[in-house]
Amino acid sequence: MRLALVTLLGLGLAVPVLAQSRIKDIANVQDLGEAVFTGYGAVAGLAGTGDSALASRGTITPGARVGRDTAAVMVTVRLAPGVRVGSRADVSVAAVGDARSLNGGILVPTALEGSDRQIYAVAAGPVATGGISAQSRGQSISRGSTTTGIISSGAMVERDLPLSLGQGGEVRFLLHNPDFTTAKRLSDTINTALGRFVALARDNASVTVRIPPDYPNGAVGLIAAVEGLPLQSDRPAARLVIDARSGSIISGHDIPLAPVAISHGGLTIQVTQAPRISQPGPFSSTGRTVVAQESRIEVSEGGGQMVALPPGSTLGDLLKALRAAEIPTLDQISILQSLRAAGSFDAEMIAR
Repeated sequence: MRLALVTLLGLGLAVPVLAQSRIKDIANVQDLGEAVFTGYGAVAGLAGTGDSALASRGTITPGARVGRDTAAVMVTVRLAPGVRVGSRADVSVAAVGDARSLNGGILVPTALEGSDRQIYAVAAGPVATGGISAQSRGQSISRGSTTTGIISSGAMVERDLPLSLGQGGEVRFLLHNPDFTTAKRLSDTINTALGRFVALARDNASVTVRIPPDYPNGAVGLIAAVEGLPLQSDRPAARLVIDARSGSIISGHDIPLAPVAISHGGLTIQVTQAPRISQPGPFSSTGRTVVAQESRIEVSEGGGQMVALPPGSTLGDLLKALRAAEIPTLDQISILQSLRAAGSFDAEMIAR
């Protein structure tokens, strides 16, 4: 269908109030992120669902059914710095060959190495998968993945993980969503709470905090004192994410929508300003009649359908009206693209 722009107006829209979070919810301390350790091993005890090419007495026998009870796997564990010898952690297991299922299998002891080629943990134990797979008389049923699984507490830590917290006399907070305004608020919040100027926003992603020499328990005490402080992060840049292949609109429903009128084939969409008259009250100093503007969305096709919305209408409101009018999703995406081109909303549009 061909989309034509009819007219474009302007409207000031309210910005929604954001809820406060804690510092620990929006930032993490540098050097306290998880480290990944991997290894390659084998899952044994499978009921004929393992790899088709197996080593048998030093030879490879492709397609062999006998002894197809083993699968080659990659094993992964995530550990936080500071974890000590003897600690346990969950393990992820994934088949790397052509095994059909890891159900019922047991991971043989597998060494897990870091980027320094040192062994930090050893994993072993029964594998639990989240899927099912069955075959009978030429029919098969599968649900979820049967070639990946987990081993609860399957890794035993064999080497202490290094922890460089507080080196150089400071700690650094890294924002999960980099933003200059949020970084400045974070540093101001810490300085106000501690009563001294020790925090500084270095850029849009990090805030460094100098550890006062007299602060109790050093870096640990400072982090514990500030990580629970309330902080309101700044509203992120608006984004409208669409998936044209599947015809889905993923996010962007809260983006404010300014008035516009467009035609899309036989469909007419109007986002307008309707005057709303209010008479002066008994204590009015001017005695004048006030004419306010009320936002309204109208969607009509053929016989027509109208939906009225209060001021501050969003793309989500428009999408509800389009769905009510039974407009196909791909047509909705085309309409949104034209609305943005017309300036009806300010947001980055990402198509994937």
